[in-house]
Amino acid sequence: MPHIDSVAKRRLSSVPSGKLLKLKEGLYKQLKEREWIFHRTEENLVFLVHKEGAYGVVVGNEDIDWNECH
Repeated sequence: MPHIDSVAKRRLSSVPSGKLLKLKEGLYKQLKEREWIFHRTEENLVFLVHKEGAYGVVVGNEDIDWNECH
C-alpha cells in the first residue's frame, strides 16, 4: 500500500487548481453531479467545488475517477 499512497500523492500534487475531475460512479449517490472543479488537497482529502461555485464537497483521493479526468 505505501507505493499506492505515494502514486496517489504525486498524482494529486500535479493537478492544477481549476481542473475538472469526475467522481466515480456509484459513490456519493446523493450527489447527482459527477463532475467537479478541483480546488485543493489536504492530506488524502480532495476539496472540490461545484461548477457554479456555490458549494463544494470533500472526498478521498480514491473517490476520483482518474481515467475520466478532462
